Amino acid sequence: MTKPAKKKGNFKVSREEWLDLARKTLIRSGIDAVKVERLANKLGVTRGGFYWFFKSRQELLDALLDDWKVANTLPFYDAVEKAGPDGKDQLDAIVGMYLEEKEFNPAYDSAMRDWARTSQKARRAVEEADDSRIGLLTDVFKRMGYEPEEAFIRARVAYFHQVGYYALGFKEDKKIREHYLPLYTKILAGSP
Repeated sequence: MTKPAKKKGNFKVSREEWLDLARKTLIRSGIDAVKVERLANKLGVTRGGFYWFFKSRQELLDALLDDWKVANTLPFYDAVEKAGPDGKDQLDAIVGMYLEEKEFNPAYDSAMRDWARTSQKARRAVEEADDSRIGLLTDVFKRMGYEPEEAFIRARVAYFHQVGYYALGFKEDKKIREHYLPLYTKILAGSP
């Protein structure tokens, strides 16, 4: 494989391009592969261009954590808001988000969880996101008529089920997932 040609002149790679490549690298190869030199080579620029946007690799990693929080947690809240006030509709919206894998990127979530095994900062970010998502799901189950404690446990079961699905790398045809969706929802949501 040949190296990309260095970009010359006044051209600068944007901050977003650095972050986008860092995200893709994290997902594909893990946090240890997110190195300034390696990213610069892939972008076809010098390392010096990196420092126009980030003071250090750590600042890039912090930006990656922030990016993940927004990219993979806000879709939960957006789905609930768009669904309206009915808890069942909200749950369906969250399940639909998981099924479609458009707004939510499961590979990004899995990569972040892998990183969290070796970084306290990443672990805290994952724990905060998990708590936030479970809190949102708890509210959804409360709106469906469940008492707070049962709503919380149902939220955890539903959430841990989905995280486990991704952690196992379980692949299933979308049509099969759609077929089983009503049964999963029935089992996870039951009736209050």
